[in-house]
Amino acid sequence: MVRLHSELLKLINMIEDKKLRQLVKDFMENPEFELSGIKVKPPPFEEGWGSRGYHHSYKGGLLDHTVACARLGLALCRIVEEVYGCKVDKDVVLASTLVHDIYKTVVYDEDSPSGFSEIGERIDHHTLVISELIRREFPTDVIHGVLAIHGRYGPFSPKTLEALIAHLADKMDSTLCDEVLRAAKSLVKAATEAEPETLTAKQAFDIVLIKQKGGWEALKNSMLWKTKNSK
Repeated sequence: MVRLHSELLKLINMIEDKKLRQLVKDFMENPEFELSGIKVKPPPFEEGWGSRGYHHSYKGGLLDHTVACARLGLALCRIVEEVYGCKVDKDVVLASTLVHDIYKTVVYDEDSPSGFSEIGERIDHHTLVISELIRREFPTDVIHGVLAIHGRYGPFSPKTLEALIAHLADKMDSTLCDEVLRAAKSLVKAATEAEPETLTAKQAFDIVLIKQKGGWEALKNSMLWKTKNSK
């Protein structure tokens, strides 16, 4: 059993249905699964990458992305209910966004030339999580929410309001982070003539805001200060 990050526990505990809350908590604390008769123990969730080369492509990016997705999903639920007067099952949205990327820790390997583990070179994280959700007898609406979370680019498009909200939350956060990371790397390269290999989302947002508020000189000074203090 792993110790979950406090922010994840807070979000899990917001699931009102007791049975579903326990299913999500058990899954995230005990994500082990069996593949071809062999038990697979995933690396710690909090150390996972959100992707390889795209959004949240850094250690800890998976946690940032998952928390952001869940919070965006809740915000969309609130807007739909307050503005359009439509009741949304927030439990399904929360459960779907919290577990949808849980096996990215299994398929990515930063020490591999390809960036993928042996499992990841043969099976994608999405297939793994859907298989395990079915095995663990999660509600059909949650399985569908995860299955359809990539919208038209996934194996199944959203057929419920909850699945659509989960998809939009995932798309919004991945797009936001990807755009900011690209912009930050481009700004650093223009200011220092060297593109950083890895940036966290927080670092990327900081870089964009420094340039936005202080201009090129402020950005260059910030990069120079960081270089001196990293030695």
